[in-house]
Amino acid sequence: MPKGNERLNLVTGAAGFAGSHLVKLLLDEKQKVIATDLAKAFEHPKNKFIYKNTGLDFSHPNCQVIPSDLTNQESLRALFKQPVTHVFHVASLYDYSAPMALLEKINVQGGRNLFEIAVKHKELQRFFHWSTCGVFGKPFTAKEGKQCNIPFTEGNCSTPKNTPIEQDQPTGTHLVNDYSITKWKQEQIAWKMHRDEGLPLTVIRPAPLYGPGSDYGHGGIVLTINKGLVPAIPKDTKHYITTSAHVEDIAGFPAFIAENDATIGEDYNVVDDSIISYYDFLQYIALLLGRKIRTIPMLSMQTLRPIMIFAANTWQMLEEKLHVPRIRVFEASSATYMSSSYWISNKKTKETGYRYRYPDVREGLRDLVDWFRCVGWLDQSYRPEAAWKEFIEIKK
Repeated sequence: MPKGNERLNLVTGAAGFAGSHLVKLLLDEKQKVIATDLAKAFEHPKNKFIYKNTGLDFSHPNCQVIPSDLTNQESLRALFKQPVTHVFHVASLYDYSAPMALLEKINVQGGRNLFEIAVKHKELQRFFHWSTCGVFGKPFTAKEGKQCNIPFTEGNCSTPKNTPIEQDQPTGTHLVNDYSITKWKQEQIAWKMHRDEGLPLTVIRPAPLYGPGSDYGHGGIVLTINKGLVPAIPKDTKHYITTSAHVEDIAGFPAFIAENDATIGEDYNVVDDSIISYYDFLQYIALLLGRKIRTIPMLSMQTLRPIMIFAANTWQMLEEKLHVPRIRVFEASSATYMSSSYWISNKKTKETGYRYRYPDVREGLRDLVDWFRCVGWLDQSYRPEAAWKEFIEIKK
């Protein structure tokens, strides 16, 4: 129980990738933590393996594990029977191939459930909400005769914070996948609760994240290249920017500003300093792994994109109907991202005084490949699985 100015931190999604790293960081900082997630998530063999290899101990004396379900309001109310002062709402269903109905139920309705309960909690001092940089939408391209390679910023771009509540897309562009659509709606609800009911909100917008414990996103790309499944890439990938954030910074930034009340009512892009093309990004990963990726000079990303989307959708259909194993990151949204040039500004986070632990994605990738090697994830027999699919019956 917190005493005086002592904090009690509630972390949702605590069994997942970003949430578990945040729990570990808060415990390392001698904070008291309530870690919540689906009960089965804490006990999943893959998750327990990750905790062991990232140094997270949920039996720490400053940590309480209290299972809950975002879609069950009673389970959420039970979390606030204690004097929670800081909420870190990390939990969401993050999978570009997940059904829209499930994304809506967990991310949108589940988020609303938590916001409505938390705002009535009298001890609440801060509410940190994890959104995504995907809410900025698809960047313009030079081919369209519009600006390109201009960084997305919190103040000068259309976001759920500064766009009319009745608008379900960013102005002048569009959201590129169902996940981002639900995160836009979720963030809109959070900002409305801040304006109308005083939710002490700060929004965190992570770039594509990576780090020890994740075999999806950038981690999935590493594993795919390691299996030799990216033999060649178009030459013009040199002209497309990719963006990244290490999980230690996704956890580190909100922990850093947790007691800075000037950050209430603000939104922050959490992204490293790297300006790196997809070509250099993929070739660097291949270099670390001892693989070779050839260059295709006559094929452009814009030509390849519809082919990749068709192939990914076909493979996903075969997986669902015939149980044909699919490489998890091989999905339509990945093709859309790789054929777009994403540059996201981190200037606002750095103005708070925060220093990125991994400002250069190359350093982070070196450490990631080393961790993968140590835990056996670079073995050819290892196959990434979406653990959430084993919990789906709980959330229907």
